[in-house]
Amino acid sequence: MRKNKSEIYLVIFIIAVIAITALLYVKTQERNDYGIFPEKLGDMTLVLYRDGDVAMTEVKNLHRGTNVEIENAFIANYRSTPANKAKFWVSESKNSEEATSLLESMNSRVGKTGMFSESTPMEIEGITVYFVTGRPELGLYHYFYAKDKMVIWIQVDNPDETYRLNFVKESIKRI
Repeated sequence: MRKNKSEIYLVIFIIAVIAITALLYVKTQERNDYGIFPEKLGDMTLVLYRDGDVAMTEVKNLHRGTNVEIENAFIANYRSTPANKAKFWVSESKNSEEATSLLESMNSRVGKTGMFSESTPMEIEGITVYFVTGRPELGLYHYFYAKDKMVIWIQVDNPDETYRLNFVKESIKRI
C-alpha cells in the first residue's frame, strides 16, 4: 500500500512538472517585444521598432498642416536584402470610424502634395487598399488602408508588383 501511494505521488509530481513547463513555454511564446508587428513578415525580418511618444511624434509629423487626433502610433522597418525593405507607419484612433475618417482625409490629399501620385484603390483580403507611387527619395511604392482602429501605411521597396502585393496581403492578415 505504501509503495502505491509513493507511485501515485510521483505520477502527480511528474504531471505537475509537465503542466507547469508547458504553461511557461506557451507564455514565453506569446510574448512579443514588437507590439503589433511579427518578427518576420514574408521573407523580411524586423530591424527597427518604435512606439510611444517617439512614434506619435513621427507619425503626426507626416500629417503636416493637419490636426490629426490619434491615440497611439507604431513604426517598424523590415529588411531581407538591401533591395527588399518595407517601412510601416501605423496610427491608432479611438475607434474604427475615426480611423476611416483619417484614411479618407489622407486619400483626398495624397495626390495633391506633389510627393505622391493620385491613389489607385484595390481590394486585398476584403479591405480597400490605396496604392500610390512616390518620388524616388520618398520610396516608390506605397500602400495604405484602415483596419479596425488603425490606419496603416506601408512602403515596400521592391519593383516586383506580385512580391509587393503578397507582402501587403500577409501584412493585412498578420497586423
